[in-house]
Amino acid sequence: MIKRKARRTSKPTPIKAKPITQQGFGHEIPPEPALVHIYFEQAGFPREAQRFLKAFTGTNWCGPQGKPYRNWKVLASAWIKKLTR
Repeated sequence: MIKRKARRTSKPTPIKAKPITQQGFGHEIPPEPALVHIYFEQAGFPREAQRFLKAFTGTNWCGPQGKPYRNWKVLASAWIKKLTR
């Protein structure tokens, strides 16, 4: 019986994604980008997630009067509704 040496393959190491710590409720602001991307993908607008995040991160998740938003999912649904008009 002949023993064979194990071959070493140079497989790329998998990229470990940052675990999602939020539960996905809309009141957790700022939301984790992964949750926003999932929300927009399920709505059928996967490319809009990045634009949405950029727009509201730029305002620090606050409205025109400086008052912080309470639920990002309400904002996202309004964003999507505006796209479908």
